[in-house]
Amino acid sequence: MKIPGEADQRRFFLATALATEPQKRLAVIVAVGAFLAFAVTVPFVRVALTPMPAFIPSYEAALFFIDLITAVLLFEQFLRLRSPALLALASGYLFDAAILVPHALTFPGAFAPTGLLGAGPQTTAWLYVFWHGGFPLFVMAYAWLCRREDSGAVQAVARPARAVALSIAGVVALTIGFAVLATAGHDVLPVVMQGGNYTMLVTKGVSPAVWALTLVAIFALWQRQPRVVDLWLMLVMWIWLFDIGLAAVIGSSRFDLGFYAGRLFGLIAASFLLLTLLVEMAKLYTGALGAAADAERRFAELARLRARTDPKPQASDNPATFIARQNIARYHELLAAGNLDEARRRQTENLLAEEEAKLGIKKS
Repeated sequence: MKIPGEADQRRFFLATALATEPQKRLAVIVAVGAFLAFAVTVPFVRVALTPMPAFIPSYEAALFFIDLITAVLLFEQFLRLRSPALLALASGYLFDAAILVPHALTFPGAFAPTGLLGAGPQTTAWLYVFWHGGFPLFVMAYAWLCRREDSGAVQAVARPARAVALSIAGVVALTIGFAVLATAGHDVLPVVMQGGNYTMLVTKGVSPAVWALTLVAIFALWQRQPRVVDLWLMLVMWIWLFDIGLAAVIGSSRFDLGFYAGRLFGLIAASFLLLTLLVEMAKLYTGALGAAADAERRFAELARLRARTDPKPQASDNPATFIARQNIARYHELLAAGNLDEARRRQTENLLAEEEAKLGIKKS
């Protein structure tokens, strides 16, 4: 099922707009800059810094609203385009926002000495794993569905509002499931934390596996001609790599430099797609306003021309104007009939020009 006029409308949506060469160059510059910042930070990643438990609620509150707004904008694009791929991506950002809630509430020292919701010593570490491992899966689903849509194997969603409601319900259920697993099911999960040290995340292969998922997501996005969203999503996942690397692969404990730096990279990564959506939507809006103003000017010009050439009497007409209009209409009809000889056609064209000159109509 397709939207009426969809073929003409899709080019106006950010989700379907192809990335331009300047945008690609900017993305490369940002990617190189992020890598250099990561490389400079790596030698100092295990330097212990002052513990600030209040940092987590502040950081994750900002991240929550960034992800939530991004999800809302993507859901809005989905409702117009009915693309299953966009639905998957919007759900991914919604999941990213939702999983932050139990992670912040259970973080030791943020709201309670050992965290809320009956959190155990492994709870926030596993919620971090579910969070950083879950989002790349949504991105991979987005990339796979994009390729299916390009090949025509997947059709537009017939009932988009219902699909959004089901997606939100699914994300909420998934988040609650992870929260319950990390709290009530705490003892079932492998031990990955010893006090504030989480090197076992690396030695047991958990955080490297999450890192690998992010690389796979980047590769999945790389395999198609990038849209604007794809380009900046690749950049998001690229910086997400550095977030995981500093905070959970190279870093070893809470409140070291890697702990703080990784989360700074995560905040930057989350902001990229939102900023891109806002900037590009502003550009599209400005372009639409310009096109509307141009259309109004053209319509006004046509209306004025029609008013001068319309044979129907106008309230402001004087007898001479009325006669000129009648003559112009008659001469146009004669020329349109196409049955005049050369001499008569030229004579009619001259008479038409004289009458049009009376009304100030200029030949284009």
